[in-house]
Amino acid sequence: MHQLEFVKIIGEYEIYGAEFLIQKQIYNFTAWINYTWNTNDYKFEGYIPPQFANNFEVTNSLSFGTTYDWKNFKIAIGSKWFTGRPNTIPLSDTPIYNTPDNPEIDYSLPNSTNLDDYFQLNFSTAYTFLVSEKSKLQLGFSVQNILNNKNIINQFYRINQNNNGIEEVNTYSLERTPNAFLKFSF
Repeated sequence: MHQLEFVKIIGEYEIYGAEFLIQKQIYNFTAWINYTWNTNDYKFEGYIPPQFANNFEVTNSLSFGTTYDWKNFKIAIGSKWFTGRPNTIPLSDTPIYNTPDNPEIDYSLPNSTNLDDYFQLNFSTAYTFLVSEKSKLQLGFSVQNILNNKNIINQFYRINQNNNGIEEVNTYSLERTPNAFLKFSF
C-alpha cells in the first residue's frame, strides 16, 4: 500500500527478463541450478516519477537443488535466494493532517526502496517400504527454512489509532517448519 493505492491513472507495464537452467544427472544424483533476471516497470505519463518498479519485481533470483535416489531411499536439499521486492516507505513517522479528522501517510517516491533479500534452505527425505506386489508404504520427513531465516515477504504502513503514529507491518515467510508424512498406496 502506498500513495497510488486508490488513485485511478492509466499507464503501461513492461517486463524484460531472462532465465537460465542447468540440470545434470550423474548416476543416482540429480542437481540443478536456476537463475532469473527481470525488470518490471510501471510507466505513467504526467506522474512524477513517470517510471518506477512494479510491486512484485524480483530483479535477481537464484535456486539450487540436488537429489539422491538409492533403491527405496530419497534425499533432497534445495535453496532459493532472491533480491527484495520494491517497497515504498513513509517520509516521516508522523502522519500529515491535510484535514483535521483524516490523518494520512506522506510517502516517499513509489517503490524507491527494496525489502531485504530472501534466502531459504530446505531438506527432505523419504523411504519406501514394499508391503506387497501392489502396495507401498512411504515414510518421509522434511524441514522448510532449516536456517530459520526471518524473511520479510511483504511490508506496509498504517496509522496507529492509539498513538497517531505510523507503524510498520511486516509479513514473514514461514519459520523453520518440520513436516512428517506417511503415504500408503495400493
